[in-house]
Amino acid sequence: MVETPRAAKEAKLRSSLLALGYHETVSLSFIAHEDAETFSSSPVIELANPLSEEASLMRSSLVPGMLNMLAYNLNRGNENVRLFEMGDVYEASSAGPLESSRICLGASVSALKNGIPRGGVLDTSKNKDANDLDIFRSFKGDVETVLRAFQHKSLAFDVQTSDYYHPGCSARAVMDGEPVAQFGQLHPQVAADRKLRHEVFLAEIFSDRLYRHRLREILYQPLPRFPGVERDFSFFFDDAVTFEKIQSAVRGLSLPELRSFSPVEIFRGGSVPFAQYSILLRATFQSRERTLREDEVADWSAKIVAALQHLGGSQRT
Repeated sequence: MVETPRAAKEAKLRSSLLALGYHETVSLSFIAHEDAETFSSSPVIELANPLSEEASLMRSSLVPGMLNMLAYNLNRGNENVRLFEMGDVYEASSAGPLESSRICLGASVSALKNGIPRGGVLDTSKNKDANDLDIFRSFKGDVETVLRAFQHKSLAFDVQTSDYYHPGCSARAVMDGEPVAQFGQLHPQVAADRKLRHEVFLAEIFSDRLYRHRLREILYQPLPRFPGVERDFSFFFDDAVTFEKIQSAVRGLSLPELRSFSPVEIFRGGSVPFAQYSILLRATFQSRERTLREDEVADWSAKIVAALQHLGGSQRT
């Protein structure tokens, strides 16, 4: 038996998804015209002798099959559903049919909500939007687990997703400047058109692009002998300022001993102005050669504050 060049990468992703609680599925390689119009913009391949009107095209997306399988489970009382499919999609071209590999994830809100660990909620406000964000972050974490198995220099996220995703609860992943995935909640109107009574989340991973990257090598290094120093920064930001922008601004400082910079808590409402949020950020500084001095930590902290203020943030007192 001869393995394909991508066999090891597929095996790694399959193992990761199974470990995350997803079950592998297989759907038909045919879809209907209506599904192609909704979920794909590429030229389609018509079948000469289709089995039915619902299976008259070679599939140009894995999403229709995933939605059918999610609906099958949800309509039979199985509300905790996590599924994935690895397969090819097809499009017509002047040179003949083109195949591209894809991975599609599908999960119910109940399954994602149950997967959030107790005490793992980042947003402390209690409204529905906050709960939706927690669920979105949980699903985003699953997608990141898949993507971070591959070597890359940068991984960023923006909001340029297809129309069938919820515009306020979806994102696109860009690895080293190339889009490799889009994910988020299915648009409520699309869900209603398909008679889906439950909210579901989808992810499409463009695995043909992802497989151009090598699998990440596992590297080890000894634990540092010198203590780390933590500093917290509390800021107000406009909703338009994403954490990716905040992280990019701090990364651009190139602080030599900054080991991590992460959000600890987000809060909206109450005394926070409308269309803004309050965020608590934590920086950890640590040297592998010596104990850090207080004056240099203060200098690095001042540079972080200046960078965040340049983004339009105002420091809480």
